[in-house]
Amino acid sequence: MNKSFFIYALLFFATIAQAQTKVIAHRGFSGVAPENTLAAFQKAINHQFEYYELDIHKTKDDSLVVIHDASVNRTSSNGMKGKVAEMTYEELSKVRVGYSDKFGDEFKEEKVPTLREALAMSKGKIKVCVEIKVNGVEQEMMDIINDLDMKNEVIIFSFYYQALEKVRQLDKDIPILFLVGSANERSIDSAKAINAQAIGAGGGNPITKDYINKAHKSGIEVWRWTVDDEKTMGELIEVGIDGIISNFPDRIAKLPGGKIKR
Repeated sequence: MNKSFFIYALLFFATIAQAQTKVIAHRGFSGVAPENTLAAFQKAINHQFEYYELDIHKTKDDSLVVIHDASVNRTSSNGMKGKVAEMTYEELSKVRVGYSDKFGDEFKEEKVPTLREALAMSKGKIKVCVEIKVNGVEQEMMDIINDLDMKNEVIIFSFYYQALEKVRQLDKDIPILFLVGSANERSIDSAKAINAQAIGAGGGNPITKDYINKAHKSGIEVWRWTVDDEKTMGELIEVGIDGIISNFPDRIAKLPGGKIKR
Protein backbone atom coordinates (compact mmCIF):
# COMPACT_ATOMS: atom_id res chain seq x y z
CA MET A 1 0.00 0.00 0.00
CA ASN A 2 1.20 3.50 -0.84
CA LYS A 3 2.47 5.12 2.37
CA SER A 4 0.82 8.49 1.72
CA PHE A 5 -2.52 6.80 1.00
CA PHE A 6 -2.26 4.85 4.26
CA ILE A 7 -1.62 8.06 6.24
CA TYR A 8 -4.54 9.78 4.48
CA ALA A 9 -6.86 6.87 5.29
CA LEU A 10 -5.87 6.94 8.95
CA LEU A 11 -6.51 10.68 9.16
CA PHE A 12 -9.85 10.36 7.36
CA PHE A 13 -11.21 7.64 9.62
CA ALA A 14 -9.83 9.37 12.74
CA THR A 15 -11.73 12.51 11.72
CA ILE A 16 -14.95 10.53 11.20
CA ALA A 17 -14.53 8.80 14.57
CA GLN A 18 -14.06 12.10 16.40
CA ALA A 19 -16.78 14.00 14.56
CA GLN A 20 -19.69 15.26 16.58
CA THR A 21 -23.24 14.82 15.40
CA LYS A 22 -24.57 17.95 13.73
CA VAL A 23 -27.68 19.48 15.28
CA ILE A 24 -30.31 20.64 12.78
CA ALA A 25 -33.41 22.53 13.89
CA HIS A 26 -36.38 21.24 11.88
CA ARG A 27 -38.34 24.09 10.25
CA GLY A 28 -36.46 26.33 12.64
CA PHE A 29 -36.74 25.59 16.35
CA SER A 30 -40.31 24.48 15.72
CA GLY A 31 -40.72 22.88 19.13
CA VAL A 32 -40.80 26.32 20.74
CA ALA A 33 -42.02 28.62 17.92
CA PRO A 34 -44.27 28.22 14.86
CA GLU A 35 -42.64 26.20 12.09
CA ASN A 36 -40.96 27.95 9.16
CA THR A 37 -41.27 31.43 10.66
CA LEU A 38 -38.66 34.09 11.32
CA ALA A 39 -39.38 33.58 15.03
CA ALA A 40 -38.46 29.89 14.81
CA PHE A 41 -35.31 30.70 12.85
CA GLN A 42 -34.30 33.33 15.40
CA LYS A 43 -34.76 30.79 18.20
CA ALA A 44 -32.38 28.45 16.36
CA ILE A 45 -29.86 31.27 15.98
CA ASN A 46 -30.16 32.21 19.66
CA HIS A 47 -29.45 28.61 20.72
CA GLN A 48 -26.38 28.49 18.46
CA PHE A 49 -27.40 25.33 16.62
CA GLU A 50 -25.25 24.53 13.61
CA TYR A 51 -28.15 24.48 11.13
CA TYR A 52 -31.84 25.03 10.78
CA GLU A 53 -34.00 23.62 7.99
CA LEU A 54 -36.69 25.39 5.98
CA ASP A 55 -39.00 24.47 3.07
CA ILE A 56 -39.66 26.48 -0.07
CA HIS A 57 -42.60 26.85 -2.46
CA LYS A 58 -43.31 29.36 -5.23
CA THR A 59 -46.24 31.79 -5.38
CA LYS A 60 -48.36 32.61 -8.42
CA ASP A 61 -46.13 35.61 -9.15
CA ASP A 62 -42.90 33.59 -8.73
CA SER A 63 -41.84 34.64 -5.22
CA LEU A 64 -40.01 31.93 -3.29
CA VAL A 65 -41.59 31.60 0.13
CA VAL A 66 -40.91 29.50 3.20
CA ILE A 67 -43.71 27.06 3.97
CA HIS A 68 -43.88 23.27 4.21
CA ASP A 69 -47.28 22.49 2.69
CA ALA A 70 -48.54 23.25 -0.80
CA SER A 71 -51.40 25.19 0.85
CA VAL A 72 -51.71 27.52 3.82
CA ASN A 73 -54.69 25.60 5.24
CA ARG A 74 -52.88 23.73 8.03
CA THR A 75 -50.61 26.51 9.25
CA SER A 76 -52.90 29.53 8.81
CA SER A 77 -54.00 30.98 12.14
CA ASN A 78 -56.22 33.76 10.82
CA GLY A 79 -58.65 31.68 8.80
CA MET A 80 -57.13 32.20 5.37
CA LYS A 81 -57.08 29.23 3.00
CA GLY A 82 -55.58 28.53 -0.40
CA LYS A 83 -52.80 26.92 -2.42
CA VAL A 84 -49.48 28.74 -2.38
CA ALA A 85 -49.06 28.34 -6.16
CA GLU A 86 -52.43 30.04 -6.73
CA MET A 87 -51.74 33.02 -4.44
CA THR A 88 -49.72 36.14 -5.16
CA TYR A 89 -47.09 37.19 -2.66
CA GLU A 90 -49.31 40.11 -1.65
CA GLU A 91 -52.16 37.71 -0.90
CA LEU A 92 -49.87 35.33 0.96
CA SER A 93 -48.43 38.15 3.05
CA LYS A 94 -51.85 38.57 4.67
CA VAL A 95 -51.76 35.03 6.05
CA ARG A 96 -50.69 34.70 9.69
CA VAL A 97 -49.02 31.49 10.79
CA GLY A 98 -48.70 31.94 14.56
CA TYR A 99 -50.06 28.44 15.34
CA SER A 100 -52.35 29.79 18.04
CA ASP A 101 -53.62 26.33 19.02
CA LYS A 102 -50.13 25.46 20.22
CA PHE A 103 -48.52 28.80 21.12
CA GLY A 104 -51.42 31.07 22.01
CA ASP A 105 -51.03 34.72 21.01
CA GLU A 106 -47.24 34.90 21.45
CA PHE A 107 -46.55 34.68 17.73
CA LYS A 108 -49.88 35.86 16.34
CA GLU A 109 -48.31 38.35 13.89
CA GLU A 110 -45.90 35.87 12.29
CA LYS A 111 -46.27 35.66 8.53
CA VAL A 112 -44.96 33.39 5.79
CA PRO A 113 -41.39 34.60 5.15
CA THR A 114 -39.68 34.81 1.80
CA LEU A 115 -36.56 32.75 1.22
CA ARG A 116 -34.58 35.97 0.88
CA GLU A 117 -35.80 37.23 4.26
CA ALA A 118 -34.92 33.97 6.00
CA LEU A 119 -31.45 33.73 4.48
CA ALA A 120 -30.64 37.41 5.02
CA MET A 121 -31.42 37.19 8.75
CA SER A 122 -29.29 34.02 9.05
CA LYS A 123 -26.19 35.10 7.14
CA GLY A 124 -23.06 34.77 9.23
CA LYS A 125 -25.04 33.39 12.19
CA ILE A 126 -26.23 29.89 11.28
CA LYS A 127 -26.16 27.53 8.31
CA VAL A 128 -29.44 26.88 6.51
CA CYS A 129 -30.82 23.67 5.00
CA VAL A 130 -33.05 24.72 2.09
CA GLU A 131 -35.54 22.00 1.17
CA ILE A 132 -37.03 22.22 -2.31
CA LYS A 133 -40.68 21.17 -2.06
CA VAL A 134 -41.62 21.73 -5.70
CA ASN A 135 -39.78 21.40 -9.01
CA GLY A 136 -38.98 24.48 -11.04
CA VAL A 137 -37.56 26.76 -8.33
CA GLU A 138 -33.90 25.86 -8.72
CA GLN A 139 -32.69 28.86 -10.74
CA GLU A 140 -34.55 31.44 -8.63
CA MET A 141 -33.26 29.78 -5.46
CA MET A 142 -29.67 29.84 -6.67
CA ASP A 143 -30.02 33.47 -7.75
CA ILE A 144 -31.06 34.43 -4.20
CA ILE A 145 -28.29 32.39 -2.58
CA ASN A 146 -25.66 33.85 -4.88
CA ASP A 147 -26.99 37.38 -4.54
CA LEU A 148 -26.60 37.09 -0.76
CA ASP A 149 -23.20 35.40 -1.18
CA MET A 150 -24.31 32.45 0.97
CA LYS A 151 -23.25 29.45 -1.09
CA ASN A 152 -21.00 28.30 1.74
CA GLU A 153 -23.70 28.76 4.37
CA VAL A 154 -26.41 26.54 2.91
CA ILE A 155 -27.05 22.92 1.98
CA ILE A 156 -29.80 22.08 -0.50
CA PHE A 157 -32.27 19.32 0.44
CA SER A 158 -34.89 17.54 -1.64
CA PHE A 159 -36.74 14.29 -2.15
CA TYR A 160 -36.97 15.35 -5.81
CA TYR A 161 -33.87 13.90 -7.43
CA GLN A 162 -34.52 15.83 -10.63
CA ALA A 163 -34.43 19.10 -8.67
CA LEU A 164 -31.08 18.15 -7.14
CA GLU A 165 -29.72 17.24 -10.57
CA LYS A 166 -30.73 20.69 -11.78
CA VAL A 167 -29.06 22.35 -8.79
CA ARG A 168 -25.86 20.45 -9.53
CA GLN A 169 -26.01 21.58 -13.17
CA LEU A 170 -26.32 25.18 -11.97
CA ASP A 171 -23.53 24.89 -9.43
CA LYS A 172 -20.90 22.15 -9.28
CA ASP A 173 -19.90 22.82 -5.68
CA ILE A 174 -22.89 23.85 -3.57
CA PRO A 175 -23.61 21.28 -0.83
CA ILE A 176 -26.51 18.92 -1.56
CA LEU A 177 -28.38 16.39 0.60
CA PHE A 178 -30.59 13.72 -1.01
CA LEU A 179 -33.67 12.98 1.12
CA VAL A 180 -35.00 9.42 1.26
CA GLY A 181 -37.58 7.62 3.36
CA SER A 182 -35.41 4.52 3.75
CA ALA A 183 -31.66 4.58 3.24
CA ASN A 184 -30.07 1.77 1.24
CA GLU A 185 -27.03 1.22 -0.96
CA ARG A 186 -28.87 2.66 -3.98
CA SER A 187 -29.22 5.88 -1.99
CA ILE A 188 -25.44 6.07 -1.70
CA ASP A 189 -25.00 5.50 -5.43
CA SER A 190 -27.62 8.13 -6.24
CA ALA A 191 -25.98 10.64 -3.93
CA LYS A 192 -22.56 9.98 -5.47
CA ALA A 193 -23.94 10.46 -8.98
CA ILE A 194 -24.80 14.11 -8.24
CA ASN A 195 -21.80 14.71 -5.99
CA ALA A 196 -24.04 15.13 -2.96
CA GLN A 197 -22.47 15.64 0.43
CA ALA A 198 -25.07 13.69 2.37
CA ILE A 199 -28.13 11.45 2.49
CA GLY A 200 -31.01 12.46 4.74
CA ALA A 201 -32.76 9.28 5.84
CA GLY A 202 -36.20 8.85 7.38
CA GLY A 203 -37.21 6.11 9.74
CA GLY A 204 -38.10 3.55 7.09
CA ASN A 205 -35.35 1.24 8.27
CA PRO A 206 -32.68 1.27 10.99
CA ILE A 207 -29.47 3.18 10.35
CA THR A 208 -26.55 0.95 11.25
CA LYS A 209 -22.88 1.61 11.87
CA ASP A 210 -22.11 -0.61 8.87
CA TYR A 211 -24.30 1.50 6.60
CA ILE A 212 -22.75 4.74 7.82
CA ASN A 213 -19.26 3.31 7.23
CA LYS A 214 -20.22 2.37 3.66
CA ALA A 215 -21.50 5.87 3.05
CA HIS A 216 -18.36 7.42 4.54
CA LYS A 217 -16.16 5.31 2.24
CA SER A 218 -17.97 7.02 -0.64
CA GLY A 219 -17.49 10.44 0.94
CA ILE A 220 -21.18 10.69 1.88
CA GLU A 221 -22.52 11.74 5.29
CA VAL A 222 -25.73 10.24 6.73
CA TRP A 223 -28.27 12.48 8.46
CA ARG A 224 -31.54 11.34 10.02
CA TRP A 225 -34.93 13.07 10.08
CA THR A 226 -37.06 13.84 12.12
CA VAL A 227 -36.13 12.61 15.62
CA ASP A 228 -37.52 14.07 18.85
CA ASP A 229 -37.00 11.35 21.48
CA GLU A 230 -33.72 11.28 23.33
CA LYS A 231 -33.43 7.47 23.32
CA THR A 232 -33.38 7.33 19.52
CA MET A 233 -31.06 10.34 19.39
CA GLY A 234 -28.62 8.57 21.69
CA GLU A 235 -28.75 5.37 19.63
CA LEU A 236 -28.06 7.29 16.43
CA ILE A 237 -25.12 9.15 17.97
CA GLU A 238 -23.77 5.81 19.19
CA VAL A 239 -23.68 4.34 15.65
CA GLY A 240 -22.01 7.48 14.30
CA ILE A 241 -24.80 9.42 12.59
CA ASP A 242 -23.48 12.65 11.09
CA GLY A 243 -26.55 14.81 11.69
CA ILE A 244 -29.94 14.67 13.42
CA ILE A 245 -32.86 16.85 12.36
CA SER A 246 -35.30 17.57 15.19
CA ASN A 247 -38.14 19.80 16.29
CA PHE A 248 -36.36 19.85 19.67
CA PRO A 249 -32.69 20.19 18.71
CA ASP A 250 -31.78 21.28 22.22
CA ARG A 251 -32.30 17.66 23.28
CA ILE A 252 -29.57 16.50 20.88
CA ALA A 253 -27.20 19.22 21.98
CA LYS A 254 -27.42 18.04 25.59
CA LEU A 255 -26.35 14.48 24.74
CA PRO A 256 -22.71 13.33 24.60
CA GLY A 257 -21.60 13.81 20.99
CA GLY A 258 -24.20 16.45 20.13
CA LYS A 259 -22.68 19.50 18.48
CA ILE A 260 -23.99 23.02 19.10
CA LYS A 261 -21.56 25.61 17.80
CA ARG A 262 -20.23 25.57 14.27
